[in-house]
Amino acid sequence: MSQPSTITSFIHELKSTYDEKDLFFMNKQLERVKRSKPYKGLRILQNVPFTKEALIKSEALYEGGGEITMTSPGFMYPDIELIKKFQSAGGEFISLDSLGDREFDVYLDCAAELLPKRPPKIGTVEITGTGTYKYGKNDISYPVISIDQSLIKNLEGTLGTGEAFIRAFKEITHEENIENRSFMIFGYGKVGRGIAYHLNKQGAHVTIVETEEPTLKRAVSDGFDAISAYDKSIVEDAANRMFCIVTATGRENIISGNYNIKVFQNKYLANMGGDDEFGDGFEDTEILCGKKPINFFIAEPTLLRYLDPVFYAHNLGIDVLIYSNLTNGLHAFPSFIAEEVVQEWIQIFNEKIPDGLL
Repeated sequence: MSQPSTITSFIHELKSTYDEKDLFFMNKQLERVKRSKPYKGLRILQNVPFTKEALIKSEALYEGGGEITMTSPGFMYPDIELIKKFQSAGGEFISLDSLGDREFDVYLDCAAELLPKRPPKIGTVEITGTGTYKYGKNDISYPVISIDQSLIKNLEGTLGTGEAFIRAFKEITHEENIENRSFMIFGYGKVGRGIAYHLNKQGAHVTIVETEEPTLKRAVSDGFDAISAYDKSIVEDAANRMFCIVTATGRENIISGNYNIKVFQNKYLANMGGDDEFGDGFEDTEILCGKKPINFFIAEPTLLRYLDPVFYAHNLGIDVLIYSNLTNGLHAFPSFIAEEVVQEWIQIFNEKIPDGLL
C-alpha cells in the first residue's frame, strides 16, 4: 500500500531543482485535484519512462486520491537508484513483466505496452504516436484517449524531442560540431519534423524519407531534401553518403524490411521510435544505444518545459474518461483544451515557433 504523504514529500524534493515556470500546468492541476479529489479510490497504472519528471507528473495522481502503481516502458532502462528511493518513500514500482493479471481502473500508457495486459475497467490514456497506431488497429473493448492526436503533443514530440535529439547525439557520439554534416531522417511526423528543425538550426544538411506525397511536399516547403520511401535505389544511394541516419516512423523493421542494409553501415545510426525500426538485419551494437531512443540515455530525456503540458494532458485524460460517455475504441484528446494549453504555453515561454511546425 502506498503512503501518499511520504511519496509527495519525496516528489516535492525532486521539484525543488526545477524552475516554477517549467511546472506551470502540472502545478495548476495539482491545486485543482487537491480540492476535488477526482481520482479517489481509482487504481491507476502509470507506464511512462520512469524518470524524475514522471514522478513529478504522478504527484497530482496521488494528491487526487488515486491508488498508484508505477512501471516503465521496455524501450528505456530506468534509474535503479531512483526506483529504490521511490520505493523507500512508500511507492509501488513493478516491472511490466511482473504485472501478471492484476486489475486496474485506468492505464496511463506509453507506446501501447499495456495493450496485451488485462483490460482496464474504465479505459486508457495513451501518450505516443506509436501507441496510438497500435491501439487504433486493434479491436479494443474499452475507450482509449490519444494525447498524440492533439496539438499539445507537438510541444513535446516536435519541439522537445528534436531539442533532446541534438543534446543526446552530441553527448553520446562526442560530435560537438554537426554543421554541414548530412543527416537522413526516416519519417516526417511530429518527431521527424522536430529533429529536422533543430538539425537545421545547427547548420546540418537534412534529407527526409517519407511514404506520403503530401508529407514529402511539406518537407520540401520546409526547406529540406525529400525522397519517397518507395524509390529504394535513390534512398539507398543517398543513405550511403550520410553522416547519420535517424528513424522516426513509429514502425518496426522499416530499414531491414525494405532496403539493402549494407549502405547503412559505417555511419551513425539512431532510432528515435519506441520500436526497433532498423530491424533484425542489424545487431544492437550497430545502432546507438542498442536501438533504443537515444534521448533516454542522457540526464534529461526531454526538458521539463516541453513535458509539462503533455503530462498535464495525460493526467487530465483520466477526467475525460470518467466524465465523458465515450464508446470503446480510440478518441483524440479534446481539441479545445489542447489549443488553449498550447497558446498559453507559447505566451509563458515567449518561444517563436515557425509557421506550420506545430
